[in-house]
Amino acid sequence: MTFANTLVLKRWQDLTLTEQTVVRQLGISEQQSEYAGTIDRALEHCQAGTDDDVAGLAVEIQAHIVGFLLLKRRSKNPDWASPTAATIAAMRIDQPRQGEGLGGAALQVLPSWVVQNWPEVRSLILSVDEDNAAGIRAYTKAGFQQHGARVQGRIGWEHHMSRAVASSQA
Repeated sequence: MTFANTLVLKRWQDLTLTEQTVVRQLGISEQQSEYAGTIDRALEHCQAGTDDDVAGLAVEIQAHIVGFLLLKRRSKNPDWASPTAATIAAMRIDQPRQGEGLGGAALQVLPSWVVQNWPEVRSLILSVDEDNAAGIRAYTKAGFQQHGARVQGRIGWEHHMSRAVASSQA
């Protein structure tokens, strides 16, 4: 089943209190928390400031929040990011909904959100732990390609992956 036509990305600040509670209660495995950090840690970035260099985006399908991702740019990007890139810093799909293609659908919709909200961004980038085979498969399927040498990360070896924003537009 394809969700890209019905999936919506909603900014953290635009969510109702009930929707924010749903995001806080998303279930992720300990392994996913190890790779991407906790939901609470991602939300701290959304609530830390008023600048527009961080966007927390709820992944919504058929009026149900099923995931969350954190997007950063400019001053919030890591040192290895180019000035025209936005970094996917954390992505989670609620554990009971994993394996349905929702993460991939969110990655397919994300470039359109970026073009509309951050038009100066030309690429999406991320780092993924080498041992996160499921993540690497999902990002590759969504059009991300590995670039550069692998690097030592927080918990092991990481690969940097990127995808052009303009080429993803129809």
